[in-house]
Amino acid sequence: MTFKDLGLSDALLRTVEGLGFHEPMPIQAEAIPALLPENPPDCVALAATGTGKTCAYGLPLLTHTVAEEATVQSLILAPTRELCLQIGEELARFAKHLPEIKVVACYGGAPIGQQILKLQRGAQVVVATPGRLCDLIRREAVALDHVNVCVLDEADEMLNLGFREELTFILDAVPEAAAMWLFSATMPPEVEKISKTYISEPLEITVGARNEAQANIVHHAYAVAEHNRYSALRRIIDFVPEMYGLVFCRTRVDTQRLSESLMHDGVYAEALHGDLSQAQRDSVMRKFREKAVRILVATDVAARGLDVDDITHVIHYHLPDEPAVYTHRSGRTARAGKSGVSIALVTAREKARLRLIERICGMRFEQRAIPTADEVRQKHIFWLSEQVHQVTEINDAITTLLPAVTPLIAGLTPEEVLARVLQLRLSGLIEAYEDAQDINPAISLSKAERDAAFGERQRIMIRVGRLDRLKEGAVVRLACEHAGIKATDIGAIDIKREFAFFDVRAEYGRRVVSALSGVAFDGRPLEPKFVDPSEDLHAKKSGKKTTKGSFGKKKGFVTNRRNGKPARKPKKQSASKPQ
Repeated sequence: MTFKDLGLSDALLRTVEGLGFHEPMPIQAEAIPALLPENPPDCVALAATGTGKTCAYGLPLLTHTVAEEATVQSLILAPTRELCLQIGEELARFAKHLPEIKVVACYGGAPIGQQILKLQRGAQVVVATPGRLCDLIRREAVALDHVNVCVLDEADEMLNLGFREELTFILDAVPEAAAMWLFSATMPPEVEKISKTYISEPLEITVGARNEAQANIVHHAYAVAEHNRYSALRRIIDFVPEMYGLVFCRTRVDTQRLSESLMHDGVYAEALHGDLSQAQRDSVMRKFREKAVRILVATDVAARGLDVDDITHVIHYHLPDEPAVYTHRSGRTARAGKSGVSIALVTAREKARLRLIERICGMRFEQRAIPTADEVRQKHIFWLSEQVHQVTEINDAITTLLPAVTPLIAGLTPEEVLARVLQLRLSGLIEAYEDAQDINPAISLSKAERDAAFGERQRIMIRVGRLDRLKEGAVVRLACEHAGIKATDIGAIDIKREFAFFDVRAEYGRRVVSALSGVAFDGRPLEPKFVDPSEDLHAKKSGKKTTKGSFGKKKGFVTNRRNGKPARKPKKQSASKPQ
């Protein structure tokens, strides 16, 4: 199928061909023919971020716009000024061969007087943020009486940003006969409520499942310790020299601090958040689009509507609280049919949230290890060597000076020249990772995996327990100090009321029992002895005996009848075994 099969006018087809569009994307192939008829239906369309929704409603919208009438006939509402600007620019491009149609974008953060002046000159299509449009309506600078198509783009985010009252005010001002089109990546209950109030018997178009992540995005998860979160980010960025990415943070403060830290460490980064003025935001976005900035660090709200086709990676420095937000974030990459990578940094406490995102978004994360220092260095050396090999054209200025500079490297082999070039280019990176350690957190194994890794064991019982204020750390210390073994040679520990069990590797069992014989803890002899290792450590709780005659009342204790607490009888103190 091509755009010629969708029923578009010749003027719009010329525009589409001029933009290099050939085959419509799924949401465009379904929505455009359905919305072109003279009396278009109400519509609710769901498709992942970056799948061409603006084109899907923009081309039909322009078809229903009459150039000869200088009234506002089409209205598009967007949650943020970035998305508002982006939609306005795209619609203006689509209307290239419809010169009489004027598109005006109205958003906060820009002088309202200039926007009023543009509206007074005549505009058939208005793209606006809810807050600014409410101001314009109250000032009677815009009238919505002749609107025949009203589009809610990213309605879920408009509600998330608290625009419920503004939306109600605006939609009440739109004629009931106007076609209502709702386009979004997700459909939370709040949006369904709005759609049921203002949209009657809509045509429903769904590309993929609700809240589903795009198929052309791969999802990686890196386990990190909280104190190593920034170091992990640095390594992931450094490991992909060609990365052109977007990093999401939870707060404005985190965004600013993170971008400054990256810049300090030699990564070209900028922050995008709500505290920036419109001029600052425009400057940041210009540098990012021109790739003068390699990494853009942003909050969810600031990045809403950000449309840059070549973003290769989206990194979730902090996981979002809502799975639907993950869909919006990851949709910033793999736009216009391209592929992309979405990376989540996950601490042990965030694993449950990661599983929830997988379930709701219908995808799976591939677990990855944080690159080691050697892997980062090797990646850069190979990447730079490939870059040298791919150079096919040499600038004339270099060619002219080659005879003069060749004697400076006389006597060096090609390998030596390459090695020195690499040293010059990568010296900073190599030095930065000179003493870097492996920051992958210890792997958390299941009980079965831990048991298999520990191997053969022997179980030892000692005659002290909770009543003696015995802790697991004390068990490890006693065994290690007296028997000369390591903490990793000790397995499961179970401390009961008056005694305790612990496992040791089978080869050290006799050594531990022998070493602890005659040793006391808080004046009480340990009296170590072997017990059957096949017995469950928690058998005592279920009333099962684990060794014959081992569980009688402990000598040296009586019960205080007044409060039921054990009281120790005075007794002779046992001498500890000499060290």
